[in-house]
Amino acid sequence: MSKVKRHSLQLALSVITFVLVVGSLSMVWPAIIALFFGAVLLFQSCCLEEMIAMLSWAEIGDMPIVASFRRPGLPAMLA
Repeated sequence: MSKVKRHSLQLALSVITFVLVVGSLSMVWPAIIALFFGAVLLFQSCCLEEMIAMLSWAEIGDMPIVASFRRPGLPAMLA
């Protein structure tokens, strides 16, 4: 009888420990996944920065140069 109680007590403690561990992981895993995806997006944006700069300069290089026709006596308005 004592072995049965000891075994059931050990089983109950194992179940409680398992539930606590799974509950803790359910709170921690979203933060770990968010940090991982944040790091991936950060590295991706660092690598793509040069490409975006090259594409934007290529677009600016294709634009025609337009001379501004303003009177020399009027100051330029700065916003």
